[in-house]
Amino acid sequence: MLVSLVVPVYNVSSCLPKLLESILSQTHHELEIILVNDGSTDDSGAICDSYALKDSRITTVHTPNRSAADARNTGVGMASGDYIVFADGDDYLSDDYVEYLLHLCIDNKADISCCAWNTDTQGKLTKCTYRKREPGLYKGNHEAMRALLTTRLMSSSVWGKMYKKSLFDEVRFPSGSNYYEDEETIYRLVAKADSVVIGDEPKYFYVMRSSSLTHRSFDENNLKIIKVFEERCAFIENAFPELSIYAKSDILMVVNHCVIRLSIEGKYDHPCIDDLKAYYIKYEKFFLRGISYLPAKLFSVVAYINIRLAMRLYNITGNHNGYN
Repeated sequence: MLVSLVVPVYNVSSCLPKLLESILSQTHHELEIILVNDGSTDDSGAICDSYALKDSRITTVHTPNRSAADARNTGVGMASGDYIVFADGDDYLSDDYVEYLLHLCIDNKADISCCAWNTDTQGKLTKCTYRKREPGLYKGNHEAMRALLTTRLMSSSVWGKMYKKSLFDEVRFPSGSNYYEDEETIYRLVAKADSVVIGDEPKYFYVMRSSSLTHRSFDENNLKIIKVFEERCAFIENAFPELSIYAKSDILMVVNHCVIRLSIEGKYDHPCIDDLKAYYIKYEKFFLRGISYLPAKLFSVVAYINIRLAMRLYNITGNHNGYN
């Protein structure tokens, strides 16, 4: 069965060969590999071309620099496989990444399959941890959405998943976006899925790099995630009202993450602090009823009372496990 593997590429020449070697080592050979070079200014485009010469399954597309979202959309538009998977140019895959996800889909007659992942921090691997629901099959789009909202393994990242191609009919990533484009898209795909299956084996390797977009110094772009989750909440309240408590809880989860990021950077007087405080007032009761771990709930309670105190306590304690 043909699977389309889409890779957006932008200035990742130092790590791109590792990803491409892991792709060419896949145990599932019936692959259509689409590399979308999004206007790279380093040697990434040349590396893509050299690998395309090595393997006829690889197609390289060179475009002006637009965004990761547009690069993925280009790949989706070209895909002719029965299923689509994604990988980012600075990550890498286990040899059976595609085979594992494909078998999950076929064996469970699922529209989306998910695997666990390892975070690679300078060669140290850490497996993702669960929230409060187990891996398994979630039948119906209501239960599929519940899995997204309540299972950490069903993250909002586009990688680590396989999608039936038809789910992308009338669904695309937000054009021009380099921030949180996954979170703006995944829930719309899940809403169309008849079922989702979640596996617990880590088959994707997410490389933590300090130079990546998501690890740059805090600025207004980091606040976009809150608006994205508010839009997601509005969608879920309309389509799946019984699940709205989890969607509202997740708004405060990402607010927590913003406050923690400010804490780490010592930005106790950032102009957005008062705006963040308003979210605690609005969503605290939902967060306390949600599925986040106790440390995160305690942090939110302190922030509800005094947000700067919560920031200082976070930096003092030094034990930051469970802030999800």
